[in-house]
Amino acid sequence: MKQEKVFTNALEITAISKKYQRGKIPANDKITTSFQPGQITAVIGHNGAGKTTLLNQIIGTVKPDSGDITYQGYSLLGNTKLARTLVSMMPQFHAPLTGVTLRQSIEAIVHIRCVTEKQVKARTNQILADLSLEQWADQSGDKLSGGVQRLTSFAMAVVCPPPIILLDEPTNDVDPVRRKLVWQYMRKLAQKGHIIVIVTHNLLEVEEYADRFLLFEQGRLIQDTPTGKLNSQFATHTLSAVLQDKDGLTTAPKALEINYLEEEARVVFTLTSEQIIEAINWLLKMMDQGKVINYKLSSASLDVSYGGMTNEQ
Repeated sequence: MKQEKVFTNALEITAISKKYQRGKIPANDKITTSFQPGQITAVIGHNGAGKTTLLNQIIGTVKPDSGDITYQGYSLLGNTKLARTLVSMMPQFHAPLTGVTLRQSIEAIVHIRCVTEKQVKARTNQILADLSLEQWADQSGDKLSGGVQRLTSFAMAVVCPPPIILLDEPTNDVDPVRRKLVWQYMRKLAQKGHIIVIVTHNLLEVEEYADRFLLFEQGRLIQDTPTGKLNSQFATHTLSAVLQDKDGLTTAPKALEINYLEEEARVVFTLTSEQIIEAINWLLKMMDQGKVINYKLSSASLDVSYGGMTNEQ
């Protein structure tokens, strides 16, 4: 008896490949992965690694050379109209806001995506409040700062959220307070069952807020890891200290891996769990001698481990 195929609400990427410049440069090389509802997935990697190309193929602005992208059993590749219904994307660059206010930009999206006139004002006012944008709401878009324009693009992408939301570097140029609001808003959407995919270079934010990260290098997907597994996977820690001068390094334990950043007068130790006590004992001696300005001990981070996961050291 033939078993009926069960379709899930995951966004499935199957062997997607795309080359540019007449087939010479692989932007995506047989990418296979899936994105789950309720999860924030960060896509990271160096410039040109193929991150934005993948997003553009999901929403249908770039056609892959091979492979498939499916949601609930439907292929998005042969139906770009369906893709635009199911997917909302915030592009890498600011939305064109000349001649309209911040409020009008958001209202235009609500008119397109939502149903009733009553929803327009309600949804617009709500997202302005959620992202703390009220003070700029009626300013012309071309007169807004880069960070506020970025927030406007984010608001336009999520104000009437479809099942799948793609965000290309949404926190670039955004001030620290509203960066946190952006991530909080993404988490709220994830909790409601949306699929959230974010391209970013901010590894500290990925580690703090994302559920999972995909690492791209030269068009290939080389790492797919829940952020919560970073510590157990790499089992490293870092101790960094800003010193009065570098003379204290002569007394540092020889067995420890040391990196001295001359411009910052900062020494960074990369440690195994067994080496932590030895490093702290050295640090305490330096503090007793008044040679330490400040210090920080942290467990393994994506930022520290990034070089080890790619070919770039």
